[in-house]
Amino acid sequence: MARNAETLAGAVAAWSSALRLVDVPAPVVDVARNCVLDLVGVGLAGARDPLCARVAAYATASHAPGEATLLGRPERLNPVGAALVNGTAAHVLDFDDTSYTGIMHGSAVVFPAALAAVQHSGGDGRRLLEAFIAGSEVAYGIALLCGTGPYFKGWWSTATFGIFGAAAAAARGLGLDAAGTRMALSIAGVQASGLKAAFGTDAKPYMAGRAAAAGVEAALLAAAGVTGPADVLENSRGFLRLLDGEQGDMQALDRLGVVWRLTDPGIFFKQFPVCSGAHAGAELTLHLLERHALLAADIGEVICEVTPTVAISLVHDRPQTPQEAQFSMPFAVGSILAFGSLGINCLAPHVLTDPALREAMAKVRMIRDDSLHDDQAPEGARVTIVTRDGQRFSDYLGQPTGMPGNPMSADALRGKFLRCCAAGGLAPDATERLYRHIGSIETAATPLPTAAAQAAPEAAVPA
Repeated sequence: MARNAETLAGAVAAWSSALRLVDVPAPVVDVARNCVLDLVGVGLAGARDPLCARVAAYATASHAPGEATLLGRPERLNPVGAALVNGTAAHVLDFDDTSYTGIMHGSAVVFPAALAAVQHSGGDGRRLLEAFIAGSEVAYGIALLCGTGPYFKGWWSTATFGIFGAAAAAARGLGLDAAGTRMALSIAGVQASGLKAAFGTDAKPYMAGRAAAAGVEAALLAAAGVTGPADVLENSRGFLRLLDGEQGDMQALDRLGVVWRLTDPGIFFKQFPVCSGAHAGAELTLHLLERHALLAADIGEVICEVTPTVAISLVHDRPQTPQEAQFSMPFAVGSILAFGSLGINCLAPHVLTDPALREAMAKVRMIRDDSLHDDQAPEGARVTIVTRDGQRFSDYLGQPTGMPGNPMSADALRGKFLRCCAAGGLAPDATERLYRHIGSIETAATPLPTAAAQAAPEAAVPA
């Protein structure tokens, strides 16, 4: 992308507002379609969480009815309210995808904004996919300007950078031109925030919803003629300076549409509903148990040596709530030891008091080892299992299943989608219709079928 605008936001807007699916390489479209599939499934499962019921009740009371779908719920709200609810549902299980560009959950913020805006404007599946791709690439491009310094300082990139992606996606979904998109980015940018202090609390998934909603609101305000600082990114009192940015790749925005971050470096699709930092440890523990035919009763200790990125995220050794459990290596590995799996059902509050789980968690020890850091495997782990009779079994896993370098198969992605839809109370026939719809979303007359808003009142949560 040649920089043909006076400001960074203007350059971004010129590119994102003009994006058409025909301009996007087929592999990028394939990844985007998988992101939508995964996010819709995870959002349907997340919609059953008590937090989402509270956020949905608040949004229904405070936002007008409209055309935008609430995943797993019959109500339809105006686009701001719908983005708030769906963004919260998308991230409440911490089962949504991750990008190491900016270390963020881009889809959980960008997709709810894109869906709400496209439904509000009466757009089709093709426009939804265009809006999602545009918003994702914008979020990741702006993240590259700052590098990973803000994340390690304590900013939560999902909200901090995601709000720009949400605004770009919403602007594209509403059909705004370059000038309108630039203003949407400006209005969104002055609100950018997000603190990692929220980890392990309801505020974390809420922030994903709030960033999505703020992006949609910014686009709607821009469409109504509201203005913001055109130089929101590079202003001396603007985003980059105040975030201690400008430490990353200052040419990243020039490569929008040339280097596609959805495929380079790609997206990590999760196999477990916990922080990505726990995945290598949990998967490797499972493999070691299977490889050496070990039983939980045989285990004396499990030592997980982890990278700095993992250590600063998994801060709860003895979690007391499901939210804390999602940021706990002892919980992730302990679930493997106690139950042989780590599924959505493990996040039920009563599971945390299960004596078998508490006993298993007490055997798990996490140690930070900075020498394990690898730019290609930032959340790797070395696991050593010590048996009661003194045997030691050890291995290292840099890229757990689901990472771009170790991708989840199409069958595994479909299996995860089916399990998530079942957890969300969606009937099998409705699940199949939804799966087929997303599989050919670029030719669909509507962004999502009504199946996405259907759920049984009660449903057993599968493993």
